[in-house]
Amino acid sequence: MRQRFARRWVGVLAAFSAVVVLGACSPTPPLNADTPQGPTTPPQLPIDESTIRLNQIQMIGSHNSYHMAPSEQILGLLGSLSSLVPDIASELGDPALLNYTHPPITTQLQRGLRTFELDVFADNQGGRFSSPLLPEIFNLAGPRPTGMDQPGMKVLHIQDLDFMSRCPTLIGCLQEMKSWSDSNPGHLPVIINIELKDDPLPEPFDATPIEPFGQANLDRLDAEIRSVLADRLITPDDVRGDSVDLRSALTEHGWPTLAESRGRFLFFMDNANKRDLYLQDHPSLAGRVMFTSSGEGQPDGAILKVNDPGDGSMIRSLVEQGYIVRTRADDDVTRPSVTQRDTAFASGAQVIHSDFPQGQAAANGYTVTFGTSPAARCNPVNTTPTLCSAVAAALSRG
Repeated sequence: MRQRFARRWVGVLAAFSAVVVLGACSPTPPLNADTPQGPTTPPQLPIDESTIRLNQIQMIGSHNSYHMAPSEQILGLLGSLSSLVPDIASELGDPALLNYTHPPITTQLQRGLRTFELDVFADNQGGRFSSPLLPEIFNLAGPRPTGMDQPGMKVLHIQDLDFMSRCPTLIGCLQEMKSWSDSNPGHLPVIINIELKDDPLPEPFDATPIEPFGQANLDRLDAEIRSVLADRLITPDDVRGDSVDLRSALTEHGWPTLAESRGRFLFFMDNANKRDLYLQDHPSLAGRVMFTSSGEGQPDGAILKVNDPGDGSMIRSLVEQGYIVRTRADDDVTRPSVTQRDTAFASGAQVIHSDFPQGQAAANGYTVTFGTSPAARCNPVNTTPTLCSAVAAALSRG
């Protein structure tokens, strides 16, 4: 595979002979890399924990929470490729959108973030992503991934191109979260969006074969999560209880209370196209670790992904029906939208992900916080301002 890949690149290398020396086309420094540190103590929430349920809070978190920007040489190469081979470049996307870096997961937790997104690849043999091909082919300088050699789920953005990660393995990411949790017992629940990655890159970038997420790998993913956080999970079984299915449970009883959810972790799967496979032999997610995110009106319907808040009306309707909704405050690191952010806030979506949460800011100063309560607050759609303000003194920890 690698020999075939190298032969295909002979023509591309010739076209790039004038631009591989990339010192003259360095991009701007990665966003978020050196922004001031936020508060090291979690924010307080004005919520009566005995009466507020998990779907009645809003939390801001990070999009691609593990992400570190590619090296200047890789970004420069991809930018040049956009001009020389536009058909391929259009499939890969704008390299400027890769130019952001989040701090370590522990730092994000210390700043008050309680929701994260992790992109996960299967790697049952180990070493699949240890030696990215783009730096090898073009002899590029810059950092290389570490900790990728052992079998297990890996956390990165795009194989061979955008591969640097704060925590390269899923086990490592979860152990970091658990270690912080051990030191901060009783913290607000942590909600984690898992996006499964198993698509190959377009030719001629498709050198690294990608393992599909069939049922066996979905089972392995559940097992890895349980291996770290088994006694701290909020699972579909926990929410369903004695009800016939998840949707009925939420209609009849609602989500667990905030008090019941403290110190625990909830996972949901981003991929709509994997929902049926994940449900196979697990009706209404019986025995599964993760919630699905595309089951509106279905027995497993509990958490829904609506990345674009639009005008907020669709999300508001879903929140009023008892769903937990994940949306994004911004989807363009070069031009983040204040309108999109404010619409996401007003929509009532409980999980709002951003590339610029607490402690990070865009070049124009854009950031995503709730002001005096930077990362969590009462939900504006399904709680009352009176309730939220009346119990402001109830919380002393985040």
